[in-house]
Amino acid sequence: METVERWTTRSDAWTPEDDNRLAEIVLRHIREGSTQLNAFVEAANLLGRTPAACGYRWNGVVRRNFTDDIKQAKQEKKNHAALKGHFSRRRPWAPDLEDTSIDGIIRALKQHERLFYEIQDRNRELQERVNSLQQELEQLQFENRKLRDRNGFAANGGELLSEDSKTLLAIMERARKLLEAEEK
Repeated sequence: METVERWTTRSDAWTPEDDNRLAEIVLRHIREGSTQLNAFVEAANLLGRTPAACGYRWNGVVRRNFTDDIKQAKQEKKNHAALKGHFSRRRPWAPDLEDTSIDGIIRALKQHERLFYEIQDRNRELQERVNSLQQELEQLQFENRKLRDRNGFAANGGELLSEDSKTLLAIMERARKLLEAEEK
């Protein structure tokens, strides 16, 4: 009887809070481009478990509850890597702390100034890109409105499509639902 009680009231059982903390840590590591093994080590330290136990719990139980979050974290990692890739080509500014002479300080300040102007230029490029994309979006929205008006969509959202078009749209919707059902 003691053995049964010990197994049913384990002091090291995983709680929902433990699972959530493990998921938060793993998802953060995915977003930052780190490995899951590093995440398991960090989680082990925080949760008082072994990295192997954290890995087993993540892969065996927790992971399937966070599939959408994992996809989103991977996308964030990809977006972050693309942005980071531009700056990784440049030599990061690290002041020469060994040379405290006036010449060394001037060199460090000039290097800092160059980096500042590079970042300023990159910011300007990105701002121009944002403005360009915004204008493109507005142009596409305008063209979309014109096409909708030309093809018979009323301003209030009512459709003036022919019966054949409505039937075709219904068939396409059923086909989409069938494909989604097959994928599940």
